[in-house]
Amino acid sequence: MTTVRRKHAGDLVDPAAIAARLREEGHTVGKTRTAILDAVRAKQRAFTAEELAESLDETHVSTVYRTLALLEEIGVVRHIHLSHGPAIYERTAVSTDIRHLVCETCGRHVAVPRRVFDTARRTLERDYDFVLDGSHFAIVGRCRACANTQ
Repeated sequence: MTTVRRKHAGDLVDPAAIAARLREEGHTVGKTRTAILDAVRAKQRAFTAEELAESLDETHVSTVYRTLALLEEIGVVRHIHLSHGPAIYERTAVSTDIRHLVCETCGRHVAVPRRVFDTARRTLERDYDFVLDGSHFAIVGRCRACANTQ
C-alpha cells in the first residue's frame, strides 16, 4: 500500500480535488470509485462501510472498504471504533469537533462535541505530559437507561 501524505480535510472537500489527489497518488478514479465518493460526500452523519455499500448498486463491500482506506489516507474520512461492532466512518470536514460515546450494554451511540473532554485533555497534558486525541476510539460506558437497570 502506498503511503500518502495527509492533507487537511478542508483542502479536499471538492470532488474534483479528491479525484485529482487520488490520481496524483497513482490510483484510478473510475465509475465505481466516483459513485463511492459521491455517496460519502452525501453523508451528514457517521456510517459503516456496509451501510455505504448497501446504498450503491452492484458495489461489493470490499471495494467500499478499499476506497474508504484510500480516502482516510488522504484525509477525507476517518474511522472510529465503537466497541465490538464494525467501525464507523465520518467525513473529516464534518467530524473534526465530534467525539463518540457508546453504551457497552445496548450499543447506543451518541456523538458529542469535542469540547466535552476539554477538562480531561488539559489534566492529561498538565499532570501526565500526554496529549489526548480521542478521535479514533469511542468512550465506552453505559447510557442512563442501562445504568439504571443494573
